Amino acid sequence: MRVKTGDMIMAVALLGLTIALYIQIGNIDTTMVYAMGPVFFPKILVYTLGGLSVLLMFQSVDFTGKKNWCKSARVVDLNTVLLRWLLTGLVLVYLLLLPILGYVFATMPFLFLAMCLLGPLKPKNLLVYGITAVAVTLGLQYIFATLLKLFLP
Repeated sequence: MRVKTGDMIMAVALLGLTIALYIQIGNIDTTMVYAMGPVFFPKILVYTLGGLSVLLMFQSVDFTGKKNWCKSARVVDLNTVLLRWLLTGLVLVYLLLLPILGYVFATMPFLFLAMCLLGPLKPKNLLVYGITAVAVTLGLQYIFATLLKLFLP
């Protein structure tokens, strides 16, 4: 039996973070009556994070004894490095514009440009990217502002 050490360390760290967040959720005031309650969304996140960290923990252990199981298949080329830096720059610009433009007007162009950067640039795809950016942005705005009563910047 072999273990991918980096994955196991990450899984244990995420599980520790999950436990800490679960403890903090217990401190949220729930005396007010809400439609879904202030604990609903954090619990979804904590349970998802906990489940994924346990899954990563099991995936980091090799029970079969196959050769080259831990060998990395990642190949780094110039396009990949450039794409990573462009995406990082796009995220930084988004974070700088978010307080100035607000959630809706900063997120729509960010999602559209990120999809253009990561996907194929065909006219049909550009239309799909635009519709997706608008739908996701307005959908999240509705979920957070209307259903969860959490206002986005």
